[in-house]
Amino acid sequence: MERKVLVNEVKEYFVGSDHWRRLCSSLQDADPWGTHIHAYAEMSVHPDSLEKIMTEYFKRMGWPSARKIDHMAPKRGMGSLHGVEAKGKPHFDYQWFFNKDVGLRALDGGESGCNLLIWNRWYINRFYDQFSFRKVGPAEEKALEAYFKSDHWLNGLKLPILPTTNHLHINVHSSVHPDTIQKYAEASLKREGIKIFYTCPNVYLVDGKYRNKLVFMSQSPEVVFDIGWKFTPDVTIEPAWETWIFEANPGYDVWSSDMLAEVMDAPYVKLTDAEIEEVLQACRFPK
Repeated sequence: MERKVLVNEVKEYFVGSDHWRRLCSSLQDADPWGTHIHAYAEMSVHPDSLEKIMTEYFKRMGWPSARKIDHMAPKRGMGSLHGVEAKGKPHFDYQWFFNKDVGLRALDGGESGCNLLIWNRWYINRFYDQFSFRKVGPAEEKALEAYFKSDHWLNGLKLPILPTTNHLHINVHSSVHPDTIQKYAEASLKREGIKIFYTCPNVYLVDGKYRNKLVFMSQSPEVVFDIGWKFTPDVTIEPAWETWIFEANPGYDVWSSDMLAEVMDAPYVKLTDAEIEEVLQACRFPK
């Protein structure tokens, strides 16, 4: 692909594409900490260049970045700018597939047939309606306190900071409401000296069906990790040792740096500062 054509395609995406416009409109949700978004694209522009354009775009919109952006591979062959968060806006994951013939454009399809998905508090509350959550009494409180002092939980907290870890899920079975799980988890994180920005309830795909999770947007250390939880009526809370996504690391799902390395083993095109500014100059920003 000719470089000028690539730059023009990136410019056209940010200036006038419906995909980018819809993504930005979804960032206006009134409950940003309760909202998460997935966007899907195909591209040959380097993700570092894409990140620079996005963060500067948001800055010029008056929405500077609230945290660093992680790069990861959610699955083989797909990369992600993970945890993109403009100040005061919902965080989102920008998933991409490499295509040597495309500068940047929305993917045809993506997840559940969509290239832009939004989960907010209304969605999550409706999703929870399918579960008959256990009432929490002294026995349940004791079980929750014990779990969040257990080896499974505490060893899981060591994994996100490893240099080979791009993302982590700590997997559990539970029948208590996730708001209660969140309460005990956040108390444990505070005891362990982990400072978080906030916790976002969400869902994710496992074998083609959505499953529950709590996303911890950690400030110190600055990582993102989740509790993946599967509703299990006869269990208060306990580790899920069976395989959910990856066979390695039973009890956890770990997205590793070698997966990202495979995605990055392609001839991406890094834009110069001048080319990035050319893209941004073509966009309209508040005066």
